[in-house]
Amino acid sequence: MKRTAILCAGMMMSGVLFAQKAPTFDPTDFVVVGEGLAAGMADFALRDIYQDKSFPAQMARQMNTAFTQPLIQPPGIGSAPGFAVLPVRLPGILQGSVREPFPPPLFILNISVPGAKLTDALTRRPGPPLLQPTDVQQTVTNMILGYPALLVGKNHPLWTQAEYAEAMNPTFVLVELGYTEILNAAVADNPSALPDVNTFAGNYTILLNRLSANGAKVLVMTVPDPFDTGYFTTLPNATAYLGAPPSVLSSLYGLAPDVYLSPTGLNAIGDQLFSNLVLPKLLPSGITVSAATATAVHARVAAINTAITTAATAAGAKVYDLRAFMANIKANGITVGTRKLNAGYLGGIYSLDGYYPGTIGQTAIANDVLSFINTTYQTSYKPIDLTPLLTSDPAVRFTPQIRRGRAR
Repeated sequence: MKRTAILCAGMMMSGVLFAQKAPTFDPTDFVVVGEGLAAGMADFALRDIYQDKSFPAQMARQMNTAFTQPLIQPPGIGSAPGFAVLPVRLPGILQGSVREPFPPPLFILNISVPGAKLTDALTRRPGPPLLQPTDVQQTVTNMILGYPALLVGKNHPLWTQAEYAEAMNPTFVLVELGYTEILNAAVADNPSALPDVNTFAGNYTILLNRLSANGAKVLVMTVPDPFDTGYFTTLPNATAYLGAPPSVLSSLYGLAPDVYLSPTGLNAIGDQLFSNLVLPKLLPSGITVSAATATAVHARVAAINTAITTAATAAGAKVYDLRAFMANIKANGITVGTRKLNAGYLGGIYSLDGYYPGTIGQTAIANDVLSFINTTYQTSYKPIDLTPLLTSDPAVRFTPQIRRGRAR
């Protein structure tokens, strides 16, 4: 009898110890700290149609957890790197309150801010006035992190992303930061603008220590390489859009054979070739990016991702390799039903800006992250079927027929 009691007690203790050691995962309070990619930025702006299909929003639905977002009425807000920055004019055409629904939710859980850098996540907070015509980034920050606080008078908290995440007391935090800094330098053909690795590593460590302080599970994402997206097109690949072989393009426009063309460059050159009017001096600036910049970006992405992995390991966070996933899409594309989509410009995966995914691209990321979570925490979240999205994703519906002269 005594032996039986002791045995039962031992089994109970073993069960308790096993339960304590088993990995647990609770997405009840799911918060995302990020920039344009996690926010659902696409087609040059942040707006509800893409926010609803952002990879964090789709993950939340599969995990069956609430996930409020700062939904923006079309045509959206924000600016896209590499393209003209327009003055802030809100509300814009067809917009009412800009944020929807109205009144907006008191708190949001996707606190990603398009254009936000890592330093912004730590230090940039909303500030009056709500709309700042000469500062797009501050206005976007205000509309996401400071709305409705900036409308209801004084003595209301105006939090940075880090402070906002801490205040939500999350059980699960996903961090997607660093892409803005790399992307800005890449599209500007300016390697000197790439983030300093040591500074980035220090700030990332500070952020992770703060986010994990309350015991939340933290999942960080590595930074994708912008040259794996559809924004940058080599001259050999440009032939499919422009019709002219690389040697002809180099001769007509004085282009180095290893140069990359931006979407603006593809369209500008395509317009001239289609019109049989070659005028290199009339091409806009910023239509090419050098191979030297690409090399510098590749190296800095690798160094930044090493720093992210090191900081995550020290903080007890898990690392999802978004860079590797997007590199694989670049190499192999995505097969959806009978369609094979590619990562080239207008290839069906990236939106019109070239570097933010469309609905299928975002959903593919969501599925892969969910698979990572299943493997890491022994959960069983189901993937999302991509096939129905073929008829609703603008990035796919606008995939052109390629012909000589231009993509149309």
